[in-house]
Amino acid sequence: MVLNRRQSGTESNFTFKQQTVQTASQWVLEWSWPPMTFAEAETTSGWILSLKGQIGTFRYHPRQRLASALSGKTLAIQGYAYNDTISVGGWSANAGSGLRIGQFFQLGDQLLRIVAAGANADAAGKVTISFEPELRLNYTSGTAVNFANPSGTFRLSTADGLGYTLTPDKMPEFGTIQAREVV
Repeated sequence: MVLNRRQSGTESNFTFKQQTVQTASQWVLEWSWPPMTFAEAETTSGWILSLKGQIGTFRYHPRQRLASALSGKTLAIQGYAYNDTISVGGWSANAGSGLRIGQFFQLGDQLLRIVAAGANADAAGKVTISFEPELRLNYTSGTAVNFANPSGTFRLSTADGLGYTLTPDKMPEFGTIQAREVV
């Protein structure tokens, strides 16, 4: 899964200084299935068809090397759209945060990934977390932060040709499929 950014930049012909503006970010998911039986291929094909191309959506839970058991954490202060840092409360004073760089979490319906986080909570039980992409909405203080089972909503990137073909061994194969996060 990669993060696509919508950015535009201009450069001065005289000073060569560059100005860059970011307007949006979106997770892109690309996958292929392992070899499967015909029964599995028919079930998978039915699921893909049920999405009706780019119309339907599905929830994706990213795989993480280490599962997180963190629960009961909430925004300590309001999180504002276009910010990439939040303050999360719910830890004991000065306790280890249990957070790690690269860990996914969910705020509202948005899937986020930690790029920096305190190793310990402060004296008030709060941890500051920096993440990507930026928030798309405002979230009120007290909004639940999901570390244990984060997910995002995705839709297929194309509506064309997502059925299976047969390998030389006459086994069903779907090839590579791509989906984009719903924003």
